Amino acid sequence: MSAVLGFLALKSHDKPVSIAKDAVVCRLGDMCEGFVVLTQGRVKVLRIAEDGRHITLYYIQPGEGCVLTAACLLNQQSFPAIAVTQEASTGYMISKSQFKNWLDNESVWRSFVFALLALRMGDLILKVDQLAFDSLETRLMHWLTVQPQAPNVTVTHQQVAQELASSREVISRSLKKLESKGLVTLKRGEIILNKLRSIR
Repeated sequence: MSAVLGFLALKSHDKPVSIAKDAVVCRLGDMCEGFVVLTQGRVKVLRIAEDGRHITLYYIQPGEGCVLTAACLLNQQSFPAIAVTQEASTGYMISKSQFKNWLDNESVWRSFVFALLALRMGDLILKVDQLAFDSLETRLMHWLTVQPQAPNVTVTHQQVAQELASSREVISRSLKKLESKGLVTLKRGEIILNKLRSIR
């Protein structure tokens, strides 16, 4: 994915865009006018159910873009999720016409978009497998271990519930079970992984 940043440094004539932390980049139903490749920061793409529960679809890291945005640009459909910055972020904004032109004429860009699609397809299959076959405790442990601040994860039970499309009460019970097994230590606003190396 990093090769695309060198490509954009040469090919893109627009100044990088800057987005503040906790900013909504795209809302459900928005029409996408461009495609952003992050150079710095982190963006979460999620779905929200009618009852308020959340499920995170994926995170966008530096050197990546949003595959749902790419699909919207190609199919002229509205954005089917919500994208929110987790950190102050910067990136290249590629116009709709440029996105399509490069897809037809630039092999580096075409390889980047296809690799991004493959990556997200893998993420989706993993998420479906977890929802269908894994217990909530297993999903919870996996989610905790992949957080950037692990083994000390600063997060509330409500935030974890939103990430895993569950309720705060169910998450709290599962965390208590994990604590009784010695896998985590619970503190106010923090979950400490006690056996991070063995879990990974």
